Amino acid sequence: MSADFAKETSECRRAFLALRPRLRQMEVKFGLFEPARMWITKNSMSKNIYDPEDLRFFLDGLSHMDTSTPNPPRDPTVTDQNALP
Repeated sequence: MSADFAKETSECRRAFLALRPRLRQMEVKFGLFEPARMWITKNSMSKNIYDPEDLRFFLDGLSHMDTSTPNPPRDPTVTDQNALP
């Protein structure tokens, strides 16, 4: 049995579904719930998103975080790595 969605809701769902490859590439867990709500989880943080543009904005922010340079290795001779010089 198929759900009968309004045109706007169907377009919203289609836009969410178009983002699935990007979600998978970024290792974001997701689910699409009715009528048009995307639930996502990344690094144990969950979020409900109701607008595909908001999801794109969120993913753009994640992609900038994922490409950042890694933290430098810790020096085992220093006891407090967070202490100011």
